[in-house]
Amino acid sequence: MKIKRGDIYYIELYLEPGKISDHNKRSNGTLSFTGVELMDAIVSAGMPDIYLNKANKRNRKEEIYFKIKLFETYVALLPNGELLFDPARKVYLDSTEIGAINYWIGMILITVLGKKKYGYEYMVHLSMISNFSSHPLIKKHRFFSANGKTTYKSPDLIAINNSNRYYGVFESKGYSAYDSNAMERGYIQAKSIDRINGKPPKNSLVVMTVTGKRIEITEKDPEGGMEQIEVNLSFLQIYHYLPIVELIIELRPEKQENWTFGSLAYEGEKYSIGIPTVMYEVLLPIAKGKEGKLPERLLKKISSNETYLLDIIPDEARQHILYVK
Repeated sequence: MKIKRGDIYYIELYLEPGKISDHNKRSNGTLSFTGVELMDAIVSAGMPDIYLNKANKRNRKEEIYFKIKLFETYVALLPNGELLFDPARKVYLDSTEIGAINYWIGMILITVLGKKKYGYEYMVHLSMISNFSSHPLIKKHRFFSANGKTTYKSPDLIAINNSNRYYGVFESKGYSAYDSNAMERGYIQAKSIDRINGKPPKNSLVVMTVTGKRIEITEKDPEGGMEQIEVNLSFLQIYHYLPIVELIIELRPEKQENWTFGSLAYEGEKYSIGIPTVMYEVLLPIAKGKEGKLPERLLKKISSNETYLLDIIPDEARQHILYVK
């Protein structure tokens, strides 16, 4: 399929009961989103794969092109606007390749879901929380994989709403067909976080993206938890938005009122990707710096005030710091 900015796409949503072993799902509405909203998710999903490590920095524009091309290559469009894993492509892939592609499709669509349905501004991989948290030891639960090996897992993502300061926990699963055992493992993972910065998560969801005859999303919302996370929000924002500043630099930044944008052109479509100029200018020296570390002055500010970066952003931009148009 070709992502078109003005087109509207649809994913059917389903909801399972809160009991771990009850898989009697029911219809839970439709997730609809535009090509621009899909591109927003592609830009931000899985983007921050490094933490201030210049040696690991990569060409961000090529990374975005890769994700666009992957989605357009392996996702097809039904006449009614629904999406599916292109069956003509699937026959040439082995199970490992299909699993990897399902992962990316799932991560992009869970980002759309978190932003569009639940109002989260961004999501951060929980595996990276140890870089910022004063309680970094997140308990991982033991599971046996299909090949008999023991694996240890915790939830995938922590989601943040900037303006209203609420949090969510998301465990993402991507499969070609529904898997009740995977849903139950995800249930345990999503359930493990009790509080984030003293607040219970507004949502603790295991989300399964199934890419069979059509792409569907099934959610399950367990209650309770055991682990607590304390994390500095400014560090999370640096972690998430620094790669986007790097992307804007590659795209040649232009200022428009209180925003700094880069223009991404891809096969006839053009998107403007921007963040508030005040945040761009704070992160710019880090993105351009020869050393992958925070300047002492900034480090002192965010260490003493966890909302420092949020406080300097205009009120109207706090809920949409990343702006894709």
